[in-house]
Amino acid sequence: MSYAHRIVIGLGVTLLLALGTGCGTTKHFVEQPHLTVSEPGQTARQAIETLFSGLTPPYTVSLCEAEPSSGSCTPIGQGISAKGVGGLFLPLSLRVTGMEVRKQRWAANELAFDASLHASVDSLAPMCGTVGGKIISRDNDTASVQLKNFYCNWAVIGNVLVNADLSIDSIDVKDRVVTGFYKLTFHGTGNARGSGYYRAVIANGP
Repeated sequence: MSYAHRIVIGLGVTLLLALGTGCGTTKHFVEQPHLTVSEPGQTARQAIETLFSGLTPPYTVSLCEAEPSSGSCTPIGQGISAKGVGGLFLPLSLRVTGMEVRKQRWAANELAFDASLHASVDSLAPMCGTVGGKIISRDNDTASVQLKNFYCNWAVIGNVLVNADLSIDSIDVKDRVVTGFYKLTFHGTGNARGSGYYRAVIANGP
């Protein structure tokens, strides 16, 4: 094996180890945090109904990385992120800054929706088409947003399946602000993962 080949393999192993143990791991994700609602006495289900029943698609949801102590956006910039590697072990950075909700429908204890993502991988916009998701409320008065196994294509990495889980620890019905913990992953010809704390602001209109 040539020296150049050993260097390439070594760099690949280093990047894979960084993906598994470095920034962007999902160890800080809290799946069912205690929920605080701005309207006293409202359950998770009632707060979600109050928050979304007054919205008519299309409307936008903007996301930012936030401080858990204050719920305010950090100076990092817009969006939640995941880091990983693509083909030829190239480092990748996925950033999701929000979505446009185009349809929504109520069913049992969840609000199902169809949306288009506002996202980029290394400054290139993905081709994800329409993404299906749901906002669920549980019997233990917790809530979360789930977007499961949706397909995306980026010129940089090819074809991937993406998953996004956003648990909810606060709902401000009046200002239409939601905070909580997120876990973001994709795998396929590229692989990435990330977690942290987010702030989401909902605004009527695209």
